[in-house]
Amino acid sequence: MVAMKARKGLGMPKVGQIGIVVRDIPETTAYLEGVLGIGPWAVFEGEPVWCREGDKEVTYRGRMALAQCGSVQLELIQILEGRSLYSDVLGEGEGLHHLGFFVRDIDERIRAAREAGIVVLQHALLKKMGMTIEYAYLDTTEFGGVITEYIKPSFLGLPFPLNWSPAARLGAWLAGKFR
Repeated sequence: MVAMKARKGLGMPKVGQIGIVVRDIPETTAYLEGVLGIGPWAVFEGEPVWCREGDKEVTYRGRMALAQCGSVQLELIQILEGRSLYSDVLGEGEGLHHLGFFVRDIDERIRAAREAGIVVLQHALLKKMGMTIEYAYLDTTEFGGVITEYIKPSFLGLPFPLNWSPAARLGAWLAGKFR
């Protein structure tokens, strides 16, 4: 249950992910791994099972790369086809897109955000190789210029700690085998 005490606001957990929109994931991951030593990277490509922006269904195809950097996961996002919130927010540029928070109670948290007057920009479901990720982007750009994301990962229907380094390494290895 989400703590809704005035002094705690939405009771956010620690930041678990930093999302960055890029033009070319292979080029960016090569740089980050080769120059900064960030990696290994799990790279996935596809489209959401469903994606809503307000009451409207939207479609896009994209590529995402995940790597651990200390206790925070880096997510690189590249849109391959279709209109998306990513390009709407950044135009044709690259840069910081969101701060992500791993949660188990996404429906309750979305409800609490709406009750606090925060607009849900996008809510979607991704599935790949037994992994399911439900996410919701909240419009928190007025203060600080960055979107907030709730992320609910599961594997074969069970909660899965995507921000846990050994799990991320396993995901990177599996993604490399199935690219």
